[in-house]
Amino acid sequence: MDVHIVSIDHKIQLLEAQSDTINRRTLKVKLRAILEEHLAEHQVAAVFEESLPTVMTIARELADQSNPKIPWDCILMDEGERRAEGIFEALDNRPSRPDPNNPNEEIEKRIPEDDIREDFFVRKILLAENAVGEVLVLLGDMHEMPVAQKLQARGHTVTSRHELVTGKRWEL
Repeated sequence: MDVHIVSIDHKIQLLEAQSDTINRRTLKVKLRAILEEHLAEHQVAAVFEESLPTVMTIARELADQSNPKIPWDCILMDEGERRAEGIFEALDNRPSRPDPNNPNEEIEKRIPEDDIREDFFVRKILLAENAVGEVLVLLGDMHEMPVAQKLQARGHTVTSRHELVTGKRWEL
């Protein structure tokens, strides 16, 4: 299976809004252009996105508007799934520190429970293993490399784009 991962800052994956800062709006427009170009140039069989299932994202909107419509699926673990895996408390209490370059942002610490989440992402992505065409995946930048490595270890071809990440929001 061919998988293309677009690494994102979660704040730019939502639809454009009047309240967006100029920088955020610019990144959203860039994400939309990247996704539109990718969908036009590749046969995409499915789109998987780490996002809330109740919000409309740029990728989801484009998948819905495609002709034929491209299946879109949320790969975010919900609270029940996190509790069932025994990782809810650890993720809910993830260590973080203020970003010295941006007082409105936090830098999160990567924790062992992230590996369990990434295994979940991979299981969901593999549901499209027999689909005809490429699988497009949008993930927070913390998860891009671990998910890519897990998919490659299973024999899948993975390419990534990560120019939309505005700064590292996590650390080991």
